[in-house]
Amino acid sequence: MAKKMKAWIKTIRQLFSYEELTRLARKVGFIQRQRSLTAEAFLTLCAWGDGSLACQSLQRLCADLALWHDCSLSNEGLNQRFTPRAVAFLKEVFFTLLMHQRPALSSITETYRACFTRLRILDSTSFLLPTDYGEDYQGSVSSGAKIQFEYELLSGTCLQLCVQQANDSDARFAYHTQHTILPNDLCIRDLGFFSLATLAEIDARGAYYITRLRSDIKVYIKQDGEWHEWDWESIGNRLGEGEAVEVEHVYIGHQRLYVPRLIFRRLTAEEWEKRLAYVRKKEKKKGKALSRQTLEQKKYHILLTNLPQESFDAQQVYELYSLRWQVELLFKGWKSLFDLDRVKKMKKERFECHLYGTLIAILVTQTLLFQARRYWHQREGIEISEWKALNILQSYWHRFLLHPQAMETALPSLLSLLRKHARKDRRKGEETVSDLLKKLEIW
Repeated sequence: MAKKMKAWIKTIRQLFSYEELTRLARKVGFIQRQRSLTAEAFLTLCAWGDGSLACQSLQRLCADLALWHDCSLSNEGLNQRFTPRAVAFLKEVFFTLLMHQRPALSSITETYRACFTRLRILDSTSFLLPTDYGEDYQGSVSSGAKIQFEYELLSGTCLQLCVQQANDSDARFAYHTQHTILPNDLCIRDLGFFSLATLAEIDARGAYYITRLRSDIKVYIKQDGEWHEWDWESIGNRLGEGEAVEVEHVYIGHQRLYVPRLIFRRLTAEEWEKRLAYVRKKEKKKGKALSRQTLEQKKYHILLTNLPQESFDAQQVYELYSLRWQVELLFKGWKSLFDLDRVKKMKKERFECHLYGTLIAILVTQTLLFQARRYWHQREGIEISEWKALNILQSYWHRFLLHPQAMETALPSLLSLLRKHARKDRRKGEETVSDLLKKLEIW
């Protein structure tokens, strides 16, 4: 694992070298002649500036350039550098980095037990924008951006990352990326990605899925050659808090898509209280109340899966689905630590430079996070907190980018720092991700 980390650091050092960044900048036309603002200085400003590119004033950003890179620009001179070609340069750096990240992490998945090739978690995060950018970033109320992100849970490999308009469909994105699914992949999806066509394609590719059932989709059972609508209300009324029942061989929607297993569980009072608060918050935001039937159905957790029952019982399916929450912790770090969603009024190209510059910083630090997490788990059985580690790495890699020659020699001290200050807290009675993966014999 230490070799993989050193290889990743070497990749960063090469990619972020003055020569390589200049080559990429010339390739997209961002730099066409010798100029005071180099590609290296521009990347540092966008990805690792002292504060968010989208929050600081132009005056402060110019001062940072003068301090770090001895580059003197006026406020308007810097503002004119935020162009479509500048955005294209940062995109080129990001996707080149992403191409190198996959082999740096992919070998970790070999430690999965044989039933899964990869454990894929797909979700999206969105945020509002203070300026109307027209058709490029449309939202339901005002302008907004959305990031689709799918990663492999154990290795941290980024499988998909796409910037979209806030009102683009999650389900449509999932449908158009299904060609990347391999046999024995396990796809864990939230409600927004629900699609009968996608479930059918996952199953046809020899992969597995766990997903929640949308409240407007009807469920049917076939008995003696006749179709009967599944009466979830009468079954739910007979269940106590936290109790679950499993129904085999159901058919979903008007297409009657066959699903091997439906798992129906009544929430506990505490779980229902949390969900109701979340529902009320969304109702207030959208200005539209849910129907009585939809609200009643939210008292239950309904999962669909094609996992074999002999391998995973109903409780284990719920435990597997709970792993989806890990992507929410990453999104929290993106916004709280990297200021991804902190955007003031500015021209569109400057916002996009902030967006892709931040994604570059996230990809660099997140890759090392997963490598360090695996290193300490293998070495001492220590579980690293994603939130704590990202907090440390976010500032550490800022210094590394300014002094890339110090990266490899500082690796041991960085690992020791994570071991000491980024351990995951263990709360009494709660299982960590590592606990669940071990219990399920996945890790």
